[in-house]
Amino acid sequence: MDYDEGRELTRYVWDHFRDRMTDFERRVGYAAVGREKLAQLGADLDHPLAVRWGLTDDPEVNAALADGPEAFRRRVRGRLLAGPAGGVFVNRCPRCGRVVRTARARQCFWCGFDWHGAGR
Repeated sequence: MDYDEGRELTRYVWDHFRDRMTDFERRVGYAAVGREKLAQLGADLDHPLAVRWGLTDDPEVNAALADGPEAFRRRVRGRLLAGPAGGVFVNRCPRCGRVVRTARARQCFWCGFDWHGAGR
């Protein structure tokens, strides 16, 4: 898999900083995941699960997802990364500078560098 800085930053923020998102952003994120699952099933927004999950009846959610779920996720990522210093810590490999999997990771998925015990 090739490294894509934007894709990895978006994944990292959505995996580890949902607590810093607004209720609306979390609600839209939930709707995006639900819609993606429906698409995998080959179902549309008329499917009973879509109605049950509340994926069709919120015009604000529909507007937020009008450009697609990835565009919405990137906008949230941008807002969180532009926030006050200390708001979102992006853990990067000290060797290659790429975003690592978690905020506490000490081994790089991309280059294999291991910094366990460094600075002890």
